[in-house]
Amino acid sequence: MRESTGPQSPLTPQSLTPVVTAGYSTKLWDARAPKYSKNVMRSVCIFLLALTFCEELSGYGVNQSLKNFFQKLEWSNKGSNSMKLTYDSLSQFACIAAAFIADQFLGKYRTLLGATSFSPLGFVLIMIAALPSVLENQMLNKVLFCVGLFLGIALNQVGMSSLLVSFGGDQYSPDSPPEQRDYFFSMNLFASNVGVAINYAVFPSLIIATFLPTRSRYVHVPPSKSALASVIHVVVRSAARNFRAKMIVLGTIMYIVAFLLNIVAAFMSDDGEVGQNISYVCGVLIVAATVLWIYYAQDPSFIDGATDSNDIEFDRELIEGVKQVILILPFNAFNTFWWVCQNQRGNNQTIIQQTDYAGKPPSVYGKVAAGYVVAIISMVWTGVFEIIRRNSPVLVYLDADGVTQVVLNKNGGEPMNDIPWYAAIPQYVLVATATVLIQIPTYNVGYDKVPMGLRSVTIALGLFINSMGSTLPSVIVLLFGKYIPANLNDGHMEYMYFAIAAVMILNTVAYVVVMQNMQFGMIPRLGKNSTEEEEEKEVPASKLSVDRRSVN
Repeated sequence: MRESTGPQSPLTPQSLTPVVTAGYSTKLWDARAPKYSKNVMRSVCIFLLALTFCEELSGYGVNQSLKNFFQKLEWSNKGSNSMKLTYDSLSQFACIAAAFIADQFLGKYRTLLGATSFSPLGFVLIMIAALPSVLENQMLNKVLFCVGLFLGIALNQVGMSSLLVSFGGDQYSPDSPPEQRDYFFSMNLFASNVGVAINYAVFPSLIIATFLPTRSRYVHVPPSKSALASVIHVVVRSAARNFRAKMIVLGTIMYIVAFLLNIVAAFMSDDGEVGQNISYVCGVLIVAATVLWIYYAQDPSFIDGATDSNDIEFDRELIEGVKQVILILPFNAFNTFWWVCQNQRGNNQTIIQQTDYAGKPPSVYGKVAAGYVVAIISMVWTGVFEIIRRNSPVLVYLDADGVTQVVLNKNGGEPMNDIPWYAAIPQYVLVATATVLIQIPTYNVGYDKVPMGLRSVTIALGLFINSMGSTLPSVIVLLFGKYIPANLNDGHMEYMYFAIAAVMILNTVAYVVVMQNMQFGMIPRLGKNSTEEEEEKEVPASKLSVDRRSVN
């Protein structure tokens, strides 16, 4: 296979070089043992799916009961909710650090192995914190639990998830049909959901037992040396001379400041109005940063001509790669408000089939738009369900003396309503459907639309946005706090769900307008522009100019 002779770019792994037909040399994949290459999913990726299953199984085993345990540690209902959402946010934020370490220093496999080795230590600490003898010492209990939870588990869980997606994609040669990689992304989400469904059953150390012995099966794309640093360097240097770049940098700073302030607010949530006011500041920063990313990142041409500190123009391949990363920012930014919806429910999800009625295959744009619509329906229905639940009679029973007693929630002492458990299923199914429609296309965009060296960074940026979306719910809960008392039968929690639905309507309208303007993630109808479509298939996404986007 012909290899380029030009200078190596930091975006391209040093053992791989761009080519016209496949985008990169396939010698890493060609060197893999033939017995592993015949069926990559069955021989290689099945172990990554098992790793995803174990990771989600152990992580959500903690997540499901986290709010209740914070209350056991004497945080208030509001404070425990804020702490739980901070855990979610920190988990998602960790993917940026994981991508940086993997891309610049260790590579994906070693970073994953390190995370899988460190995570069980966090579980051991929170297990010790839950012992009855330790619970008696409140200070020791809180320290052990918070260190184990935030430093041991949160910093590893989603960092592992983001790397597993890109590492699994790496197992498929650039010559492989895209459908094979898409199938892995779908099965990865399925394995995640199976792990969530039975998360109480397996100890997290099984992750290491699954991952370490299978090392020889994987393709190990070497660290690309400064992939994330290169993106930051180019954008920051561009900000010195371009207003659009300044606004993108400002938006990023706002996101990071909001994330840090949210941690402070969570630990101060029960200290009067200080924590509450900090949360409001976080919400304003996140919304403002999201608007900046959406508005100013639609046209990344401002990166052209960027120079380093010596006024030497950056490598052209680096410029094109950074432009493609920036082009994805508005698409990811819209998911901020989707994650507000996603964080309002439990985590039992399933894969559903998609049917095409539009005269063309489903596009990334169309799938995500459909997911937003389903999310709106789910929030409206959840609000309606809350009204139905609140108006249902309370559960009662006769005690040993024949006196009628109200059935109370053992954790908080609130009365339980007489409504079948299966009546709540539709809201979970709707959110699960939206998750599949939104999350799998987001993975595909992060993997297919950028050069190989930036794939982990792009997927991590998508999960970074999830972190911001996980921060906003705590602000929304505070805004509607007077309608969400400890006894929900005395409140109107449906107001919050209806408000989130209204925000999602605005978000969806803006998404359609912006994506139509950018012509991002769209494909033509079957039978139209067939010549152009066939030409596009011959050129990989990593080699396309940002201006060569399909039109609807």
